[in-house]
Amino acid sequence: MIQKSYEKETGNLYVVPTPIGNLKDITFRAVEILEKVDAIFAEDTRVTMQLLNSLNIKNKVYQCQKFNEIRATKSVLSMLSLGKNVAIVTDRGTPLISDPGSLVVDSVIKEGYNVIALPGACAILPALNMSGISSMRFFFYGFLSSKDSQAIRELEMLKSIKFTIVLYEAPHRLIKTLQNIYKVLGNRNISISREISKLHEEVFRGKVEEALNYYVEVKGEFVIVIDSIKEEINYNDMLEEVYKRIDNGSSSKDAIKDVSKEFDVSKNILYNMYEEHRK
Repeated sequence: MIQKSYEKETGNLYVVPTPIGNLKDITFRAVEILEKVDAIFAEDTRVTMQLLNSLNIKNKVYQCQKFNEIRATKSVLSMLSLGKNVAIVTDRGTPLISDPGSLVVDSVIKEGYNVIALPGACAILPALNMSGISSMRFFFYGFLSSKDSQAIRELEMLKSIKFTIVLYEAPHRLIKTLQNIYKVLGNRNISISREISKLHEEVFRGKVEEALNYYVEVKGEFVIVIDSIKEEINYNDMLEEVYKRIDNGSSSKDAIKDVSKEFDVSKNILYNMYEEHRK
């Protein structure tokens, strides 16, 4: 199935991100879409109405929450069948990311209508960019289970991941989650971002143990960025891999570049070792 997003102007579902804190973070395009669609489906109509009122947008808003998503999906499909355009939003940030909307989108796609997702506000990337932890490769998991035993099993599963892990967490569970991270993943480097883009935005950077000592009163919504396992790099093994690739026909330049990229090691160190070995 191929979607041509802009071949038709009607019968489209727009996935529209909304600000996670600072209202100025909404895009011009998001405002335009929210103004022109025939209906908006929102996680919490009261929150969305506050946003629309601040933008002086008068539009119909319907609820799309986890408990009524089947009914909301039927309403969306009915509107699309009549050639209407519909938007779906969440309280804050990008819909479907640990929020309702997946059922709506899946059903709309299956019925052959376009789903057009706008870029915009999302807490994941600001938290990564402020963390000081590598964002070259990361795994977004979202919320751990609210059941402690299940959350520990999930962390055990995440333990084998070799790159940065990103979690969401609610204030009432932050301390317990940090305790579980310490227990399962160890005293890793982490970053914890709170109230991103809001007046009281705060970023903690340090070890898990330090975070447990720091957080006493916990307020706001949190994004936890967990550093990957730091394994000691054996550059002699990496140099052997370079020579294997040269023996298989690669140039020394390509072999060094490919090995450094594949194993995430320093290209400069490999190059210097190779030149020293040739002497």
